[in-house]
Amino acid sequence: MKLGWITLLFLSLTFTLNAQILKDLQKAATDTGKKLNTKENRDKVATIVLKDMEKARAEFDSTDFDYAILVSDNSGLFDLKEKGESAARFTSVVGLGSSYLKNDELADAEKARFHREMGEVWYANGKFKMAEAKFTAAKAAYEKANLREDMGYIKTLSDQGLLYNTMGRFTQAEGATAEALDMRVTKFGANNLSVAASQNNYGVLKYNLARYNEAEKDFEAAETVINTNNLQAAMQHAIVLNNQAMLFQTIGRLEEAEKKLKEGVAIAEKIQGSKSKNNLRFLANLALLYQQMGKYTEAETIYTGMEKRLGKNNPDYAAMLNNQAALYMVMGKEDKVEDLLKRSAAIYKSKLTEDSPAYARAVSDQGNFYRYKARYSEAEPLLEKALSVRETTLGKNHPLYVQSQEDLAILYWKQKAWDKAFTMYREAMDKSLDFVSKYFPPMSEAEKTKYWDVLSPRFQRFYNFAVEASPENPHVVGALFDYRMATKALLLNSTNKVKKTIFASKDPALIGDYITWLDQKETLARLYAYSKDELKQQKINLDSLERAANAMERSLSQRSADFSSGYATQKIGYGQLAGLLTDTEAVVEIVRLQKFDQKFTTDARYLALVLTKGAESPKLVVLENGQQLDTRYAKFYRNAIQTHADDNYSYDQFWARIEPALAGKKLLYLSPDGAYNQLNINTLKKPDADYLVNRYDLVVLGNSKDLIALKGRKPRTTKKNATLLGFPDYGAGDINPLPGTKVEIDNVNKVLKASAYQVTQFTQKTATEKNLKAVKAPTLLHVATHGYFLQDVEETGNAFGVQLENAGNNPLLRSGLLLAGASGTASGTRAPDLESNDNGVLTAYEAMNLNLDGTSLVVLSACETGLGDIKAGEGVYGLQRAFLVAGAEALIMSLWKVDDAATQMLMSNFYTQWIKLGNKQKAFKQAQLQLMTKYKDPYYWGAFVMMGM
Repeated sequence: MKLGWITLLFLSLTFTLNAQILKDLQKAATDTGKKLNTKENRDKVATIVLKDMEKARAEFDSTDFDYAILVSDNSGLFDLKEKGESAARFTSVVGLGSSYLKNDELADAEKARFHREMGEVWYANGKFKMAEAKFTAAKAAYEKANLREDMGYIKTLSDQGLLYNTMGRFTQAEGATAEALDMRVTKFGANNLSVAASQNNYGVLKYNLARYNEAEKDFEAAETVINTNNLQAAMQHAIVLNNQAMLFQTIGRLEEAEKKLKEGVAIAEKIQGSKSKNNLRFLANLALLYQQMGKYTEAETIYTGMEKRLGKNNPDYAAMLNNQAALYMVMGKEDKVEDLLKRSAAIYKSKLTEDSPAYARAVSDQGNFYRYKARYSEAEPLLEKALSVRETTLGKNHPLYVQSQEDLAILYWKQKAWDKAFTMYREAMDKSLDFVSKYFPPMSEAEKTKYWDVLSPRFQRFYNFAVEASPENPHVVGALFDYRMATKALLLNSTNKVKKTIFASKDPALIGDYITWLDQKETLARLYAYSKDELKQQKINLDSLERAANAMERSLSQRSADFSSGYATQKIGYGQLAGLLTDTEAVVEIVRLQKFDQKFTTDARYLALVLTKGAESPKLVVLENGQQLDTRYAKFYRNAIQTHADDNYSYDQFWARIEPALAGKKLLYLSPDGAYNQLNINTLKKPDADYLVNRYDLVVLGNSKDLIALKGRKPRTTKKNATLLGFPDYGAGDINPLPGTKVEIDNVNKVLKASAYQVTQFTQKTATEKNLKAVKAPTLLHVATHGYFLQDVEETGNAFGVQLENAGNNPLLRSGLLLAGASGTASGTRAPDLESNDNGVLTAYEAMNLNLDGTSLVVLSACETGLGDIKAGEGVYGLQRAFLVAGAEALIMSLWKVDDAATQMLMSNFYTQWIKLGNKQKAFKQAQLQLMTKYKDPYYWGAFVMMGM
């Protein structure tokens, strides 16, 4: 029987013998054993086989190694040549190996190799406990033989890392993975492919640990090594692309994820064919991504094609069943869901045990399905099981654990266990704020936006819970207010913080890179004037330049965090605000809320959170007809204003239900949201009563917590310098000149100079984009010209110097100011110029780069400069956002087309009052009231609003 080990070693190298041949070999080995079983023959055969094995393993470890692949449920040992398909045949002769290990003459190194080989076979077959035992034995044998530097020892560590990662034992996984990576770098050098394998595997581990920023860096490092070795078309690259895609999908960067996955699928199909298990896993991930992107038909087509190819009773098949169930939920095919979820969970339980993260996901989905169907008693034990497993395997700070907390909180909510739900929800919400602090630093604004799109629905669900729970537990209203302050205008505040921190750092390299990034954005702004075909003809890769600018922005964001206290969201409580208010003051925080029942609906509601002096908690006013406010009544308000018609509806719809909570209040700090961003509250009029402008003093804030800075502001001596720009010479064309803006600019100039202001004035041919971009933080910036916002755009063509195919998804490219020379750009007769940053049109995208830090006020005296795309919780994406990002402390902007004479009078009165009173808000109201004496209609006096401090 001692010859059995020779047969086994031979098979470990070839993997080609079928069962009958194996039987024949066993019989031949037995029949001739006595003849061949001599020490001399054993030594000869062993020497030959071990040399061949050593050569093969050396090659395997350095160039043809195993990668971890991210799939929708867990990571796995993913072999580039799909050795797993041969593993079953290998396993059929495992029994023969026992004699090999019992050979007393066998060296520890030989035993170690065998244990490692067999561990990989067991792993490939899903026998994780047996694989663990073999890897442990291999590691011990290598160490006993003093072979810690051997490639096989390093491979054993790597295998252990992958195994523990799959089993959800992440602490052990990290130790083994990190050690393997360090040893490979030391032994082979940083550009060796084995290093790329470890970097990839470490990235997968960090993904599973929700260390997304670190995971992205590891995947990038692995891809760099692969590219250095010219393996862009190899399976190694396909796997890394897949893993990057899964990461991007998790943090909301769906378009990037789709691009990466499609590239990975194309590589895999070319190398291994469309039916390979490798490619099927990629396709499963692509289907899940399509699901998330709302491409349900494409997702279903992939699942249908995979069903017969995957084979049953394995984790890959279980993952597909689980994802298919989720797809059918959103497609309304609910009758198919339960069976798929049950089958998926059963497979995971059988193959991975009940303690695996994959099983937790399956029962979590099953529990949520039962909750959705109001089968609460069935849902609860499953959701509790998922929470328990995730706590054990992932820890309490992992996003999936927090997701389980919210799942249970929603279940308790629907069971009307208010206190129990509130306790669970508070933990989930606090940790969600921690995620913002953790993941935002290395992200660009675009990436932050996408990640917040993933996280923000949790806050919307909590707000819905708070509305329903408030009659039973009034404390939830205070929590609602606090979370709202922590997250409103989160993206705008984050962007501003990065900029301020960079300049406050006084770090020349950091500031230099920031200026370089601004230059990159200027270049992009010029390139957006070209169509994709035109750029291609000029051999300009717009995508590449956008990626470079994005990478620079990410670097700046990460490095700025090193000079600040990080991105910790300020945990300001409503009590701090209440303590700052006087008896006649109130804060009104408006929240647009998407309704949530068992899932989000198409309906909406508005909340008004009213805070007064010494209040134990804010008052909650619910406006249930949010969808009508967004559409029917917002449209009616605008039409009534523009047609000078009586408006007997808008007050009742937008304010009447809020007013009772404001009894006895005079000064209101209003933080608007949704449709309220497009209203001037001052213009609302109670039937048979007065306009609100005569009843309240109104200060509009981006976030209620801005009140702290406003109240804490100390008198300061500001430089009396102003830049005025207006009455541009648009050139020959269809843009009508605005002679009224010349009168306006001249009047403002006189008022300011009379108060010893240093005034720089640009008109006619000097009212250029170039001169506006050159301003350096004047105390006052006043711009009087045409403004525009394109609500809906075609997919092709050109508007105001921007190709619409570039502007469709970016409202900052669809709004702007028209300056000197704009007619040629607007008509298309002026060709784009890559050498010039002045085409006569300043888009909001470009306005963000203006140097306005320290500018007390920007006045945009142009039509509809306050318009843009409204994003709930973030405000208006257009010129308003652009000038706030640029640094303006306060803005005056218009909500509709303005009358020239009324505007001239308003502006002259405003500046006169500002110089007299020293308070922008009071001066602006006085100017409006003065205008009302001549123009009773709000169309004239209500077009402009002030926002900021």
